[in-house]
Amino acid sequence: MAYLQLSGIEVRCSTAKGLMQKPTLLGPRMRTFSGWAMSGTRARVHTWSGGTPPMPLAEAQALRRLIDGEGHSWAFEANSGVGLYSSKGVPGTVVGTIGVGPGSSTPRFGAGGLVLASGASVTWATGTTTTYLVGAWIRGAFSSGAWTHLIVDPNTDMTWKNGEEWLTAGDLVDETGIGLGVGFLTPSALTVANRTAETGTPSVLDVDDLVLLPYAVPRAWIPQWYAWGAAGHPFGPLPYHAATGVGVPGPFQVLGQAGDAAAVEYVDDNSARVQGQYLDFELWQQPEGT
Repeated sequence: MAYLQLSGIEVRCSTAKGLMQKPTLLGPRMRTFSGWAMSGTRARVHTWSGGTPPMPLAEAQALRRLIDGEGHSWAFEANSGVGLYSSKGVPGTVVGTIGVGPGSSTPRFGAGGLVLASGASVTWATGTTTTYLVGAWIRGAFSSGAWTHLIVDPNTDMTWKNGEEWLTAGDLVDETGIGLGVGFLTPSALTVANRTAETGTPSVLDVDDLVLLPYAVPRAWIPQWYAWGAAGHPFGPLPYHAATGVGVPGPFQVLGQAGDAAAVEYVDDNSARVQGQYLDFELWQQPEGT
């Protein structure tokens, strides 16, 4: 098992800057004028600080944005329009017939999900204008009714199915009837659409654990992301992550903050010289039960 993972993605920590645990008491703890020790502390939370080893610049920048919790995620845990809001408050615009939330869908995680009738779609004005990657758990006729993890990277025209390279992104709609991406219906907006009628096999499409990451993602993250979900864990909810690993007494929810980064040239495992970075970070542990 990895030393530290955030939503299933491995975060390597350097031996020089292993994770440091700093407690914060929620409530006072003091001595009275007579010297008696008194406590009004009701709970204790922790901040975990650490640093990474040197890594390629692109990987370091992606890790910075992962730690900071950039992007949106959707759990679809409420009914009607409330269930369509992203984890950062972006509402969805519906075309056609959908079901969302408990009792209106069949979820992969939790009590609610999203179901799209043939021809239906939901669009979110995420304002995404950069390189991005989108992933979700989906099931329909294309998967013979089995839940499947799908990741789409239009920048490289690639998709992944259950952690393995699959169709080209441009062929996804024609082959499966799944429309998933930014700009599919509206510029700079994320859409998930059911176009199975166009493939000749109209069927409903179930969606859960939808995630939009507005940055390029290292390829090593793809199977880790799938394995996390396959083990029964949803991603996020962004900007938060579930922190796990042998280096922390988790799992628990954290809000991350990437700190200073330093440029460094190092020799990798293939004896090649690499221009990279190492960076510091903090993880603010949420109170227990969140």
